[in-house]
Amino acid sequence: MEIQVIRDHLDIVKLQQKMDAIVFDYLDTSNNYPKAMRELNPLYIQVTTFYKEYVTKRAGEIPDANTYWHLFIDCSAKLCYFLAASTYYSSNALQKTPEKIERLLTIAAYSLPSIEQEENAQLLADMFALYKEVVNDDEKADSLRNKVLEQKGSVKQCLQHFKQFVDKEVRE
Repeated sequence: MEIQVIRDHLDIVKLQQKMDAIVFDYLDTSNNYPKAMRELNPLYIQVTTFYKEYVTKRAGEIPDANTYWHLFIDCSAKLCYFLAASTYYSSNALQKTPEKIERLLTIAAYSLPSIEQEENAQLLADMFALYKEVVNDDEKADSLRNKVLEQKGSVKQCLQHFKQFVDKEVRE
């Protein structure tokens, strides 16, 4: 399902609904990780491509931290996390893509805004736990945790980190 772009903005409500449905159907209730991974990947590609093109059109300038972009980066961070988790738990995919899972978890943690809110604080804790399991390196996991907590979930910084990530990710 292609998410519409309306007046230079991705339809966040539709993206959120689609992502929530996939997470509920294939992660929360059935543990069908390969199906979740297959369904989340096109959303991930669309989101990263949209953001890269949007920022490129603005000569590399990060958008203002308004309500739309707060919702966008929140949804994007969660999408990266759920894609990483579904890929990780689809054991065949893990052997082929441990670096991708690590990158997705890193950007998910760096891009999650409002980390002081209970829901996002819990999600961030889940991200760190999975990251620690994936990298199997306590020092590396603690370092990521400390760096993410330092930025305090500032929307502007989250958008900047996401820009750096999509610039690299889309090229690979």
